[in-house]
Amino acid sequence: MAKISSKKSVEDLEKQLLKKNKDLNAKYLELETLLDLTNTINSLEDLDELFFSVLSLSSSIINSSKGLLLLKNDISNIFDPVSVFNLDEKNIKKQIFNTRTGFLKRLNSDKKSFIISKEDNFNHDLFQSSYSLVSPIIYNKKLVGALILFDKETRNGICDFSKNDLKLLDGISMQTSIAYQNVKLVESLKKSNKLNDNIMSSITTGIIEINLFGEIQFVNKEAIRLLKKDEKEVLGNHYLIIFENDELLTNIIQSVEEDQERVFETEFSLSSGKKKISVNISFSPVFDEKKNFSGIVIAIDDLSKINKVKSTFKKYVSKNIVDKLLENEDSLNLGGKESEVTILFSDIRGFTSMSEKLNPTDIVKLLNKYFKSMIDVVFKYNGTLDKIVGDELMVLYGVPLKDEKDTHNAVKTAIKMFDALDLFNKKIVKDGYKPFKIGIGINKGKAVSGNIGSEQQMNYTVIGDTINLGARLCSHAKSGQILISESVKDIIGDDYNFKKIPSIEVKGKSKPIVVWSYRH
Repeated sequence: MAKISSKKSVEDLEKQLLKKNKDLNAKYLELETLLDLTNTINSLEDLDELFFSVLSLSSSIINSSKGLLLLKNDISNIFDPVSVFNLDEKNIKKQIFNTRTGFLKRLNSDKKSFIISKEDNFNHDLFQSSYSLVSPIIYNKKLVGALILFDKETRNGICDFSKNDLKLLDGISMQTSIAYQNVKLVESLKKSNKLNDNIMSSITTGIIEINLFGEIQFVNKEAIRLLKKDEKEVLGNHYLIIFENDELLTNIIQSVEEDQERVFETEFSLSSGKKKISVNISFSPVFDEKKNFSGIVIAIDDLSKINKVKSTFKKYVSKNIVDKLLENEDSLNLGGKESEVTILFSDIRGFTSMSEKLNPTDIVKLLNKYFKSMIDVVFKYNGTLDKIVGDELMVLYGVPLKDEKDTHNAVKTAIKMFDALDLFNKKIVKDGYKPFKIGIGINKGKAVSGNIGSEQQMNYTVIGDTINLGARLCSHAKSGQILISESVKDIIGDDYNFKKIPSIEVKGKSKPIVVWSYRH
């Protein structure tokens, strides 16, 4: 009997060992599968791929026949189905999932996995005839999703889930939460990098970043455009190679490396392909959080566009006015101030009768040539061309730029205008046109100068009685004559051979005006 009992004990022990070995193999298989799942989901950078992989792999590990993964909507408390396995997807999408009631309310409260049996009453169609296992997906300590598996499959048919299934799914959901956080972080970094790239691409300043080893580690599109080089050629290359033709540039970079102080250069000549361009360029040292020097950032502003605008603008407005506007933004405001001004008016005599005998195209061509010869003289003596009205020129001295020689310059301009007119007339007479004849008036006094108009369109000009008298002197001047007021004569003295002539009556003045005349 003892032998029989001993033999039975051995058989029982073998059965127990076989069962334990089987359980261990099953556990090992589960852990191995869980590890594979973890490696798989942690390698994904797309949420759709992540959720599909989590649902399909977890269903396979736990042997569920159906599954669903819900994710919280970004703008509401509704949870949307983002991955469905072996369920009617159209029917699922018609249903509403939120944390106000049912299994999501419990999941949101406990943030723990749990088994839903047929006896649980969650008033939801999904759980009416199924065994269910629910697990949370957590992000920043908040419920953002739910992994739901239905109906565990065995050799004996459908059955309820076990506590081991619960623990296994709990582990899967924890790994899913970590993977979800990683994907969100990657998305955030991509979005941030894209934003930075968009910002750097959209700004009109060229940016070049040089690291501690002298290698160019960042360059934006504007810098590439200015350098006329390929981005692949520039990135990762040493600045001495990229700027080998710009010795001054490399010398400045080296000095910034040594002194670790910012350097700014205006109208710097930079190599752009085979030509040179004018730029404003700054070299700024960069320091890390420990205040150790870590590189240099170069910022480049292309002046060619600005210079093009300036040169174009100066074709319509006097150079002095353009420079004043660009120098001081406040000068763009409406309004004016009183100052001493010398004003010159020049007018073509008999132009109306002359123009009646010519076609419009010839008139425009002649006027353009005439104005060019006159304006060249104006700019030579620092006059500010205020406007051209028909065949009349209005020129300012003393605004917006002031000079102690303003009145002398106005008189010199008038005299030299006649010399320029002689050359102009010789050319047009050869072409069969009659010579132009002009009269000039100059006055000096106080006037209000500034911007007149509206915020949409304004005109820099001067107004006041001084300007009106200058215009009246011009209208009285005969062909080949310059008339100046007493205020102008007081400044120029006996220079330029002006002679006093009888006083003249002008509109708006109760007394005759004392004038001096110069004959060409």
